Amino acid sequence: MEGSPFFSFDSAFMPHGHCYYWEPFILWSQAITNSIIALAYFAIPISLVQIVRRRNDFRYTWMLVLFAIFILGCGATHVMDVINIWTPFYYTDVIIRMITALASIGTAIIFILITPKLILIPSAEKWKAVNLELSNYTNNLENEVELRTAELTENIATMNFLTDTIPQMVWTANKNGELDYYNKNWYAYTGLSEKESMAYGWQTVIHPDEKQALTERWNYSVKTSENFQFEFRIKNARDGSYRWHLGRAHPMRDENNEVLKWFGTATDIHDQKEKSDEVRKVNKELDQFIYTASHDLKAPVANLEGLMQLVEQRCDKENQEENRTLYAMMNKQVNRLKLIIHDLSDVGQIKKASRDDFENVNLRTMVNDFVQSNVDKIDESETSIQLDLNEEVIYFSPQHLQIILFNLLDNAIKYTKYANKSQIKVTTAIDDGYWVMKVEDNGIGINEEHQLKIFDMFQRFSHHKDGTGMGLYIVKTTVEKYKGCVSVESEAGQGSTFIVSLPAPLLKAENQYKNNGK
Repeated sequence: MEGSPFFSFDSAFMPHGHCYYWEPFILWSQAITNSIIALAYFAIPISLVQIVRRRNDFRYTWMLVLFAIFILGCGATHVMDVINIWTPFYYTDVIIRMITALASIGTAIIFILITPKLILIPSAEKWKAVNLELSNYTNNLENEVELRTAELTENIATMNFLTDTIPQMVWTANKNGELDYYNKNWYAYTGLSEKESMAYGWQTVIHPDEKQALTERWNYSVKTSENFQFEFRIKNARDGSYRWHLGRAHPMRDENNEVLKWFGTATDIHDQKEKSDEVRKVNKELDQFIYTASHDLKAPVANLEGLMQLVEQRCDKENQEENRTLYAMMNKQVNRLKLIIHDLSDVGQIKKASRDDFENVNLRTMVNDFVQSNVDKIDESETSIQLDLNEEVIYFSPQHLQIILFNLLDNAIKYTKYANKSQIKVTTAIDDGYWVMKVEDNGIGINEEHQLKIFDMFQRFSHHKDGTGMGLYIVKTTVEKYKGCVSVESEAGQGSTFIVSLPAPLLKAENQYKNNGK
């Protein structure tokens, strides 16, 4: 290295030993202490390397690298102090000190900037306190989990006990419609195992005639989140027979109205179903009787009218006035008999009618038709009809809506108070999925004890007006044909309000009706 300006130790420089007069104590003290300091400096970067290797989460690696360069430079300057005692490598010493100076300035700046962040790092004591607090919290949480788990286990046991003691089959399903729980009644009745029953395993014990319709109805409820209801037969494992059950299910929703789970039951209605079939059979026979009676009575009544006219023509003039009175009384009874036959015929036609004649019916137009058809009656009673139609159009049978409306309006006019003008108000609205029509009058009203009977056949509780006692029965029969209901709110002397409720829209109700196999 001789001749190089950075590694020169010619006569231009003299080693530091001359400055010490080569005094052994001072010379060796300087050499040994600087060597020890250099070793200490060189050991620090090794520790920093170990920190970086073991602590992957340390965020200030670049700072440690800069600090390591500074420390190595410091150690190198002490090594040069030892070398320069005997060999004057001053150029090299200067370069190392310059590098060390630059590294020290960068390290100092970085430490000034990062010190506030380092101060925020918790101390070991704080970490111990945090760990202790966290440990206590974890223990409390574990105790709370154990307590909640015990409560949940108790609640599940309570629910299982409750569902197992009621006579219905109880089941639950996830939001996708896959069944995931049954009570003991299901397994005892069907003979299926838990594995066989889960998801869609229930389909294996459903009567073939209802299986497809039931599956479609259940899938529809799951898709639309609508309440489920359907009648179907389930196979009894004991004797292989099928019994009718009514299935119902409601969805449980979260705060966002999303379905979390379904809860359902299946109730045995086999005995009621058979009784209903018997009642339907009796009703069918009664309908046939009404139709036959009304049809067969028309001819004798017509003949009776003809005979009465013939008797009137042959009556002697001496008793003409008396005969006319008798004839008027007989004619009144014949006309009443004709009305009864007409009403009986209407009942038969209503029960046999199909739903193929549905169309959009305007109620305002139908009220106007009633007014035009009953001008004399309306003028005589000085009737005024007020309309408040929020739902003016309904998809319904025009013939049957006319039967309902005309009978109610005719009743309102017929049973007005003697001293009052007849005031009628007709309102319509949609309420909870039903099309609701109210016909309100200011008539004589109905006593409370009679209100439950006025919709029965041949029931009349006011005899100052002619009638057959069939009008409100016909209204009730027509409304119930379409799964609706009719009721009355009344007080004697204060008028009456008749309320007709029909599923709305009826087209949707009809589709559900058909899907349910009724």
